[in-house]
Amino acid sequence: MKISVVIPALNEEKYIERTLKAIVEQSPYEIVVVDNGSTDKTAEIASKYARVVRENRRGVAIARDTGWRHARGEVIAFTDADTVVADNWIEEIEKTLSNKAIAVYGPVYLLDGNILEKFLAKYGFTLFLLINHYLIAPHFSGQNFAVKRRALEKIGGFNTKLKTAEDVDLSRRLHKKFKGRIIFNKNLKVFTSARRLKAGYFKFLIHHTKNYFKMLVFNESEEYRIVR
Repeated sequence: MKISVVIPALNEEKYIERTLKAIVEQSPYEIVVVDNGSTDKTAEIASKYARVVRENRRGVAIARDTGWRHARGEVIAFTDADTVVADNWIEEIEKTLSNKAIAVYGPVYLLDGNILEKFLAKYGFTLFLLINHYLIAPHFSGQNFAVKRRALEKIGGFNTKLKTAEDVDLSRRLHKKFKGRIIFNKNLKVFTSARRLKAGYFKFLIHHTKNYFKMLVFNESEEYRIVR
């Protein structure tokens, strides 16, 4: 199974090499880094490990959409430039999508942060994902999901008009089209930077709560302050 990994990146020179090293070691078919208008050494560093595609129209939805359209694999896996995937990540994607499933996603843990932050990410966020998966609809997190190319083509890819929550929107549209064929795999793990929390717990919580209900009711999202 040919698995392409797509990573949107904007001024991530401090993080992206660690991210790419963890993926390269697992020998994916290819890695595509979408440089979304960086002004630092992101593209230069990424080019050592991946094919770099430039997309100067700012926005994570645009970057993710550009990435999968340039990728050549039959499965497109997505993560972020400040995230380190587990050492069995590619293996778990391949294993899960070798049958009738069209997409897979998993939990997101923290690379850094204090004990409480790591506890809430590991148990609180995972519980949130499971509740949504079984009672409402799958809820992708951009750091950790993979989709078969033909499924992306079927629904037209990402909604590039969205400022944020493009991952959630994609999972809901896939759910409507391929109900029952999206898998939550607890063994598909990634570890991401806690910097979004460091920007302010209250702001983080308010933003994501508002975004969740706006997406659920109106299929709209809000812009989030860039943390780079």
